[in-house]
Amino acid sequence: MLLRAWEYYDRVAEKYDSMYDNPRWHLYHELLQCFLKEHLKEPCKILDLGGGTGRWSLFFQNRRFDVVMVDPSEKMLKVAKEKGVKNVIKARAESLPFPSESFDGVLALGDVLSYVENRDKAFSEVRRVLKPKGVLVAMVDNFYTFLQQIVETNGWNWIHRFVSTQTIEIGDVAFSFRSYAFKPEDFEALEGFDMVDIRGIGVFNYTETQIEKNRDIIIELEKKFSKDEHILWKAEHIFFVLRKKEEPLGPSTGGCGRD
Repeated sequence: MLLRAWEYYDRVAEKYDSMYDNPRWHLYHELLQCFLKEHLKEPCKILDLGGGTGRWSLFFQNRRFDVVMVDPSEKMLKVAKEKGVKNVIKARAESLPFPSESFDGVLALGDVLSYVENRDKAFSEVRRVLKPKGVLVAMVDNFYTFLQQIVETNGWNWIHRFVSTQTIEIGDVAFSFRSYAFKPEDFEALEGFDMVDIRGIGVFNYTETQIEKNRDIIIELEKKFSKDEHILWKAEHIFFVLRKKEEPLGPSTGGCGRD
């Protein structure tokens, strides 16, 4: 059954954290922590967009950031509050209930911007609520990784639809929702932002045993090659940072320890 993204996450909210309790996702989360610390260095006001059960809200909340978390799934918000996230609001990325220029940074991790129903509106809303020179720090699904998986699993019946729409149904055997997989040109088409950073998360394939036995080596390998343009678009996920272009009038009011 095809659901809207938040309907799917309402169904899995109670088990969501356990779904990512494995060596591969432990590795990805550790890499994300390293990358996040580079771009959000000092406490400031951030919006955690589609924050789910609150992993990243808690990460920054514990570092004295002023965090507001939004998610359209009531059950995911309930879990986040139970875990200790202080400020949670039910909202969609396409219609954020905040005044313009409210935040120094916006997080959109967990492939949130791949799951929104209107990407143009979501990016427009992110830009609206960011202060001048504020940053969007996000992770999305990678088109080329999905395409490779379709070929490997002999998904020839729907490969043309994926190539033409860049959308694919993800989830489980009973319930699924649509995800949009990003290409380089999707970032090039964005208006009102400058690209600050782009990296792959999971630029090489590892077994869980390899990760468990060689964790430190793999982390260093990923850090070293995450920006390599020759393999970046082979990664499982794309991490990127965009800075809101400064308006011609007035100085920047943002302040998240950015360079």
